[in-house]
Amino acid sequence: MSGSDLSNRNPLSTPPPVPRPNPFDSCAATLPDPAYIRDVPIERRVPVILSYKEANFYAWKTYLNLLFCEYNLHDHIDGIANLFVLNRDADWLAIDATIIRWLFLTVSKDIFHTVVRDKDDACTVWNKIVGLFTDNKLQRIVFLQQEFFGCHQNDSSVDDYCMRLKTLTGELNDIGFKVGDELLSPP
Repeated sequence: MSGSDLSNRNPLSTPPPVPRPNPFDSCAATLPDPAYIRDVPIERRVPVILSYKEANFYAWKTYLNLLFCEYNLHDHIDGIANLFVLNRDADWLAIDATIIRWLFLTVSKDIFHTVVRDKDDACTVWNKIVGLFTDNKLQRIVFLQQEFFGCHQNDSSVDDYCMRLKTLTGELNDIGFKVGDELLSPP
């Protein structure tokens, strides 16, 4: 793709696929052009900065998983791909570096400093970040339950208050603690 082609395309549109062999399937898989992936405006596509202080892990993870699905990039974060073979492929490495940049740009500075290490691939960085929010499951459940049951409407609009409860519910559900409808509906 020439430089003029890159500047004339919409970065929010679906990328043109580049045929690549899938090492696990006899069918041909399609991977996006690394130049296209590099130009995705991540701040607009993932409008959440993951933070320890906010209950936003579920939203952050959802936005990124949608992006990984849309651009056929799950093989970079799921750990299934044959990294010995793919780590020699320049396009694979370019896309992997872009995903690492996306992850670093969508987390707070304290999370960035906790997970950043030289020579980590996208799968390793993804697992480190996800692990921060799922490995200490009991502590996260207790923290989020306290926040859920201590949540008051105060000066918030009903919509904002309900959205806050829904966000906390999503966070709890994501770590395996199901919040039933009986807790969300009035008696």
